[in-house]
Amino acid sequence: MSIELIGFITLFVGAVGLFQNSAFLVYSFFSTTLLGSAAAFILTSLGSTNISPAHLLLGFLSIKLLSDRATLKSSVSSLQTGSAGFWLLLIVVYSALTAYFLPRLFLGETFIYPVRVVGSNAYTELLAPSTANLTQSVYLIGDFVCFFILSGYARQPGSLRVLTNVVLVTTILNFVFAFLDLVTYATGTTDLLSIIRNANYALLSDAEIVGFKRIVGSFIEASSFGAATLMYFAYTIKLWLLGVRPLLTGMLSAVALVALVFSTSTTAYVGLTLFLCVCVVEAAAYAFFARATKQMKMLIVWTPIVLVVLGLAVALNDTAATFASNMIDTIVFNKMNTVSGYERSAWNAQALQVFLDTFGFGAGNGSLRASTFPLAVLGSLGIVGFVLFGLFFVSVFRPTPQDPNWGIIELTGRRAARAACLASLISATISGALTDLGLPFFAFAAIACAGRRAVSVQQAPAGGMARNTDFKIASEL
Repeated sequence: MSIELIGFITLFVGAVGLFQNSAFLVYSFFSTTLLGSAAAFILTSLGSTNISPAHLLLGFLSIKLLSDRATLKSSVSSLQTGSAGFWLLLIVVYSALTAYFLPRLFLGETFIYPVRVVGSNAYTELLAPSTANLTQSVYLIGDFVCFFILSGYARQPGSLRVLTNVVLVTTILNFVFAFLDLVTYATGTTDLLSIIRNANYALLSDAEIVGFKRIVGSFIEASSFGAATLMYFAYTIKLWLLGVRPLLTGMLSAVALVALVFSTSTTAYVGLTLFLCVCVVEAAAYAFFARATKQMKMLIVWTPIVLVVLGLAVALNDTAATFASNMIDTIVFNKMNTVSGYERSAWNAQALQVFLDTFGFGAGNGSLRASTFPLAVLGSLGIVGFVLFGLFFVSVFRPTPQDPNWGIIELTGRRAARAACLASLISATISGALTDLGLPFFAFAAIACAGRRAVSVQQAPAGGMARNTDFKIASEL
């Protein structure tokens, strides 16, 4: 095992955080989830497996939060039968069992595209147990721990206000990393970011497409950056639509939109289009029932106007039209004709074949990779895992029963968190290779499922989260 410089820094932050207010470690944890290309530890005995700074801090955060009896009690209550936590616990237990038994039960009976490969991914191998079965199961356990502790924390007085600020700060930090990525590339100083680009992955931080530097920020590739940015865009624009800190959330969602447009990521483009369609349809539905906020009305009116103006501006300029056409063809329409497109199609086809070859049981968690989350689940966990994940998603996206004592923070925070989960799930459906949706997804899921009653609208700071007049609108949503 080797400890990296970022690992020493993370250990120091975690140790200091144990003696600080809980919010310190919550801020630190969310910030490190952006470090998708960083490794705090590299476990050479397990095939050079990376332990990310976020997973390392998750351990410190667990110790800090669960040492509080009220938080521990709330966390345990999040596992009641039929809740999202209950289904997630079943997913983790079942996934661990499949990771051990299924690769041995169906040993050599089907071909898979392995999770960890060297060089090209365009080959298959016979199913057999591997270290990925262990590591992917550990990642899912980490996801559960993240959901478990943050579910309890989110139910404590004042915690949802802290979590809202944490997400907004993390959104800004994501933009900072994107800016540093572009500046260091333009100045030939990309080595300055080597401290957060030390993971044992194939890093695509210097890639270009149609003359544009692909934005990767602190992640390993443009699609990872696009998926993360889409998630934070969903959170901020949902707050803006609900009238929560409209100036700040409006600016953040606008910057996130620009970052997504210039990310040159297919995942970002397709995901953004689908998510915006959901937002417009939802806003139109509320407008139909005369329950729309001012921001929702602005979205309905200005979206078609902006699209028409941009379309005309591009169409009337030959250079811009050619560039836009080449960009769209390269990134979206001709994506499947590229080497990457062929590989991903092969992954999906083989994942479906594994599902059939194993009679619907799957090959075991961590046995294979696909290019879309649903097929990754079917190929790895079979029909049982697919159903369990479905029940978990239903619990997460199901609207929380409203209580008259809830304040604006609870009403809007949960809705924004569900929007972030939806955006993340859209991205995973487009290009998710594994059953692990990542720590941020489960952090937002925990916020979305929190059900505390302590905060009232009178506790919201004046000019802070929203005006009292906005609370009436939000409570109707």
